[in-house]
Amino acid sequence: MRRIGNFSDPKLADQFNDFLQTQRIPAKVDHDENSHDIWIRDEKDVAAAREAMEEFKQSPGAAKFNVSAEAARLRKEDEAEKQRKLALQKKSQQKLRSSSGAFGGRTAMSGNIPVVIGMIVICGVISYATNFAQPKPLRNLPDQMTMEGWEQGDYFSFEQKLFFGLTLAGEVDYKKTDDPWVSIKKGEVWRLITPAFLHGSPMHLVFNMMALFTLGSVVERLHGSLFIAGLLLISHLVGTIVQVVLPDWLEGPMAIGASGAVFGVFGFIWIRPKFHPSYPVGIPPFNVYLMLGFMFACMTPLIQGIANGAHVGGLLTGMAIAALAPKSI
Repeated sequence: MRRIGNFSDPKLADQFNDFLQTQRIPAKVDHDENSHDIWIRDEKDVAAAREAMEEFKQSPGAAKFNVSAEAARLRKEDEAEKQRKLALQKKSQQKLRSSSGAFGGRTAMSGNIPVVIGMIVICGVISYATNFAQPKPLRNLPDQMTMEGWEQGDYFSFEQKLFFGLTLAGEVDYKKTDDPWVSIKKGEVWRLITPAFLHGSPMHLVFNMMALFTLGSVVERLHGSLFIAGLLLISHLVGTIVQVVLPDWLEGPMAIGASGAVFGVFGFIWIRPKFHPSYPVGIPPFNVYLMLGFMFACMTPLIQGIANGAHVGGLLTGMAIAALAPKSI
């Protein structure tokens, strides 16, 4: 706050404060025994408030400054709006508690968040089953192998078949065409979703699943399983598309992992309170800087092999949904 001046008469100080109220300039009067200081909350209003104060001191009896009744009405409206927002926030917090118990409590692993728990289980099982994107080859390959056998996957191990069956494009088709959409064009539309279940290392999996559990469980408790499923799906799909359309010299299109979906959930919780102040949860600024700092660090040579297009696409999608989704969700 900034002190812009003072009055010796407390009535004049209150009258000027009333005028500032009608101008929608947040201010307060600090009454002291000999001085009654005017404080302005926002720096952007300081210049206008000082100019108004000079005019007021020259002519406090002017009609434009006789606004006590109007100021009282505005204060009453502001208080009613404040109480309405508090009531909405309290209602949302009660909904959050009633559906989940306490954050991080015993019920966190219950059926209240089936989508988040299901996603974590599927990602863990598939990542392990595919040896974290390093599927072991078939041990005993025949001495004579044919192209038809390769195309049919006869020479792939179970781990390879599972991994190549879940990536955006099949291994053989992609090598033949260099088209990341080749398998989708053949009708294998599940490949738009399944790369999210694959992870390149245990650390990759743990980082994504911890973030998903921390952020996604909050969204699922507040908005339901259908909403979190849609948020994860749309964020992942947009992130995948952004990753594919990036130039090959910048990043490869064959990304794996749930990072795009996770950044979508992060973007939603980060932005939602900015459009709906009564939203009952938020992300502390330090954690926001940490997530964004990690995202930008991945764009530097310090951290390589990261699907930055998926990160950015997922983040922007979550932010857009937070801004556009109705209050009633």
